Formats: sequence, structure tokens, C-alpha cells
Amino acid sequence: MASQWVDVRDLKFMLHEVFKMDEQLLGKGPFADYDGDTVDMVIDSAAKLSENEIAPSYPDEVHGNPVDAVFKDGKVFAPEAYHRLWKLYCEGGWMTTSDSPDWGGQGFPEIVAACTSSMFLGCNQAFLMYAGLTHGAAKLIEKFCTDELKNLYLPKMFAGEWGGTMCLTEPGAGSDVGALKSTAKKNPDGTYSIKGTKCFISSGDHDLTENIIHPVLARIEGDPLGTKGISIFLVPKYRVNPDGSVGEFNDVVTGNIEHKMGIHGNATCTLNFGDNGDCIGYLMGAERQGMEIMFHMMNEERQGVGMMGVSLATSGYLHALSYAKERLQGNNLFTGQRYVPIIQHPDVRRMLLKQKSITEGIRALCLFCYWAMDMQKVAENDEEKKKWSGMVEVLTPIVKSYCTEMGLVVNDLAVQTYGGYGYCREYPVEQMMRDQKINTIYEGTNGIQAMDLLGRKLAMEGGQFFMNLMTEGNPFVAEAKGMDNLKDDAAVVEAAVNAILTTAMDFAGMLTKNPFVPLIAAMDFLNCVGDAVCGWLHLRMAVEGSKGLDKATSDSEKMFYTGKIESAKFFIQRTTALIPAKCEILKKDETSCVRIPDEAFVV
Repeated sequence: MASQWVDVRDLKFMLHEVFKMDEQLLGKGPFADYDGDTVDMVIDSAAKLSENEIAPSYPDEVHGNPVDAVFKDGKVFAPEAYHRLWKLYCEGGWMTTSDSPDWGGQGFPEIVAACTSSMFLGCNQAFLMYAGLTHGAAKLIEKFCTDELKNLYLPKMFAGEWGGTMCLTEPGAGSDVGALKSTAKKNPDGTYSIKGTKCFISSGDHDLTENIIHPVLARIEGDPLGTKGISIFLVPKYRVNPDGSVGEFNDVVTGNIEHKMGIHGNATCTLNFGDNGDCIGYLMGAERQGMEIMFHMMNEERQGVGMMGVSLATSGYLHALSYAKERLQGNNLFTGQRYVPIIQHPDVRRMLLKQKSITEGIRALCLFCYWAMDMQKVAENDEEKKKWSGMVEVLTPIVKSYCTEMGLVVNDLAVQTYGGYGYCREYPVEQMMRDQKINTIYEGTNGIQAMDLLGRKLAMEGGQFFMNLMTEGNPFVAEAKGMDNLKDDAAVVEAAVNAILTTAMDFAGMLTKNPFVPLIAAMDFLNCVGDAVCGWLHLRMAVEGSKGLDKATSDSEKMFYTGKIESAKFFIQRTTALIPAKCEILKKDETSCVRIPDEAFVV
């Protein structure tokens, strides 16, 4: 029976047939000792852990009892089921799949770790967030802290003995990080006294680990206002003794946890630092380098949130597909057969293929970002390294925003496929939709990602980085043009990419003359870029799917490759094909949302 949680066959297709990891990555540079069989063993092991252990923990209500993080007597308790999962996850080495062996990591490519993460996240995002934030904080320490601090903290964090967070948001500041009020006062011993409040801190407090390490943004007394005056500090919940053991409490107090629409098992906390004047922090990097440093973790988290969007979409689609095959209702309009599975109804088939095509497109987009990170590591010269580094820069806001926006579309359609049952907690698709929504909001709202793409990423390296992304699919367009079954689709993708490039240049000119037009269009433009990139990625998958179909011998393999081709055609002809018309609309001088007075918004 096909899985309702993970799509192992498609992940292996992406790794071996689309990205051709065995030829282009494995056996080279830091991956010299790895081969395809070893990678497949890792994927299979992750799938087994996902389905057998993590997925059963997913419901946030069991027999009427909530499965929530709980705040009681000033302490936070993670759901009981998470304790066993944490042990299995950490003992299996999943925290450090792609990290350096110097810190106990396994050193696999980033794209392999992303594939394993996608399965874990699709089975319980709330649980995996504890691990994701721990890993992100540890990577920040690895890059920006002294050797002394690295040796004290990293072994415990990468082993999962200590947890981690990211403490950026404050009450009243929100996305305006420069308005933060947290302060740092330098002490004679070189440490800093930290004081302030942070809110919406995911995994901010819990009982899964004996210590929690907080990277905290704060302003050193006397430093300028705004983002340029911000520094970043390593602040443990409990101080760490010179021998690495846990010491005294560090005056990091949890004020409360949020009661949320989704991800109920993850503790979203308000943290108070230094209310009693006894919170010690350690400077990371240099003074006033806080935003630059934090963005190293922020970008990792944004890429991870994009994968969250993909993962919940995957689980939602697979559940909807399984349900549609089993649910008997109505008559087949073409054969007259009575009481048939609802997958035989045309509109249900439309919803399912839309879910499939979006999910496969955003999975390819997300994995391509991680692929670019790996290509940096095996690049043979500085020019190649720069190209792939720039690719990651441009992809990050697109991956975070587009994959979560489109993931939410998939989860909405999954609920719709179930009908009324999808709206009830009897089935998990309603929870998937609730959990998915936060992914469009945290780690920088999707509107902020759109502004980042428009205001920063389009112009990087004189526009060359963005051009590299949009033209990376040219070889696959050219190959598809020579294939009878894909030549029409190739023409659609080519026209869409050209429309995006023209619009990007037009927007660049407007930003200095009539900036409201591109600013209003930023979100829709980012989505058009996503539609275009997923268009050429779908074309790439269809090209490889056509080759696979020609060689396939079993019925199951023939059906798999046929599905890849039809999925690509559906997405390209019904989504990518709309881009030229959308781009023309976005460039029109229509600024009513700016002109309308605040008072006129009343109904």
C-alpha cells in the first residue's frame, strides 16, 4: 500500500535522475567517500523513522485530549510522546546528517539532509522545529564564536543534549527589528549583562534537553539606533561550567506560551532576559555585527521553512489521494457505473493533479536550493563557486515564500478533496492546513520575502545572479524542444522566462520613477518567478521522466514516469502559461491600494 506520509520514490528520482547526484556530486570534494547506494540507505532509514515513529505522534488531539506544549508553574513541558522521538532522532544522528565529522556529523550533501528533513517534517512539523532551531543555533556558534565556546557548546547541541532557539522578535517591534529595546552592558570580564523581552520564540523553553542556548539580538549601551547598532549574543538558559557541565540558572525566565492556530506541540514562548539583573551573554562575532550574523541563521531557517511548506503539502496530497481512491460516492459520468471511488470524478481528478503538480514543483524548487549549496562545495574555481552562492541568495526568499504559499494551496485542496470530513479532526488534513499557515508568516513574512527579492536580490551582481537562476533551465528547454511530446511545453516555459526577465528590467526602471507599481506588485511578481522556475524544473523532470519511461519494464515504473510527465504538462499549461499575461497586468499603473484613504477601507 502506498504511503500517506512520504514519497520515497520521488525523492530518489530527484536525487539520481533529475539532479544526477551520482555523477555530479558524489565521489567529489567533501563527498568523495559517498555513493548512491549509501544515500539510498539513508533515505530508506529516514522514511522508516518517519512513518513508524514520528507520524503516529502527529495528531494534536487524541481521544479528545490535546497534545500541546504545556506551561505550568513557570515551566514548559513538551508533549510526552516527543521525549521518545527526541531520543530516537538524536541517537540516529539525524541532527547532523550534513554536518562536519569534526563535530560528530555525517558529512552527507545538503540535498540528502533536506530529503530526510522533508519526510520528518511531513510527519510532525511541531516536533521537528525543536531540532531545526537547535541545529540553526549550533551552526551560528560554529561560524561566529571562539574556539572555547565552540568546544563547550557544539558537542552537546549537535548531540541533542542541549537545545537552541533564535531570539529576534520583540513585543511592539515585530518585523521592524531595528526598533528592538533589548540591551547589553559590557562587564569587566568581557561578558555582557543582557536585559530585554523576546516574544514568539519557537522552541523557546521545554523539557526535552537539560539546557537551551539562545542567540539573542540586543543593543550595546551607547550604540546607535536602528539595525546598524545591533549586536548578537550567546545566552544559555543555564550557565555552562568550564568542564562543560550545566551550571547555575542564567536569569532567562519564560513568561508564557502562545495558544495558536497550529503547531500545538511546539512551545512558542515569551522569554524575559535579565529581569533580576543576572543574565550573562557572550558576544558572537564583533560588536554591531548582529544583523549580518543573524541572517546566516535566518537564511537557513527560511530555506527550512520552505521545506516545511513542501513537506506538509506532500502529506496533505498523499492523504487526499488515498482517501479519493477509497471513498465511494456517486456515479461515473462516462461509464454509468454506480457508487464509484471519488477519484473517478473529473473535478476530484483536477484537484488531485493540481496537488500533485504543485507539490512536485515546489519540492524540486526547494531541493534545487540545497543542490546549489552542495555545488558550491565541489566547485572547481571561484567563478563557479560565486555562481552557486549567488543562486542560493536569490533562491532563498523565493523558496521561503513560494513554497509556503503554494503549499497552503495544496493543503486547502486536500481538505476540499475530503469534503466535510476534511473539515473534521477525524482526519489529519485539517491539522496540516492549520500547521501550514504559520509557514507563510514566521522567519520573515512572505511579503517581506517579496520585498527582499525586488529590492535586493534582483540587483545583486548587476542582475547577473537573478539571470543565472532564470536561465539555468535553458538546456532543458532546448532538449525538450527536440521531443515531440514536450516541444509545446518547452515553448510555454521559454515565453514565461522571457516575460519574467523583461518585467524584472522594467521594474528596475520603475523603482526610481514610479516605485509604487513594483512595490504593490512585489508579492505577485515573486509568485510569477516561482511559477516560471517551477515551470523549467517541471520540464527538466518531464525530460528525465520521458527517458525513464522508454526504459521502464515494470507497470509500476511506467506509471511513475507517466505521472511525472502528465504532472509537468498540467503545471506548465495551467500555471506557467499564465505568466506573460500576469506580468503585463503587474506593470500597469494601477495604484488604488496606495491612493485609497485609510477611512475609505470601511465596508
